[in-house]
Amino acid sequence: MPSTPLLSIGLFVYNGEPFIRKALDSLLGQTFRDFELIISDNASTDRTAEICLEYAAVDPRVRVYQADRNMGAGWNVRRVYFLATGKYFKWAACDDVCELTFIERCVEALERDPELVVA
Repeated sequence: MPSTPLLSIGLFVYNGEPFIRKALDSLLGQTFRDFELIISDNASTDRTAEICLEYAAVDPRVRVYQADRNMGAGWNVRRVYFLATGKYFKWAACDDVCELTFIERCVEALERDPELVVA
């Protein structure tokens, strides 16, 4: 990405193969497009990493990080936050599915009122 995105989405995952495609399609299909999607795979033993890398190969907003060994859920959740570069941040899990205008509406609210801290 040539510039810093307005939003960073941090998706933490471990063995999310049954759900990850639906979650990724939901996020990457958002009407709001100015975001990076940071995926941290916590040494999954299924096809999670392979699926995530497929998405990263076709969408430059997607960055995939793979742990060499399982570091625990708390570590993985924090990791995506610390890798983020956007002004705003959203956590996502491998089974989250968002309405296609969800992020657009949240960002609009945050941009409209500088006193808001959560949307």
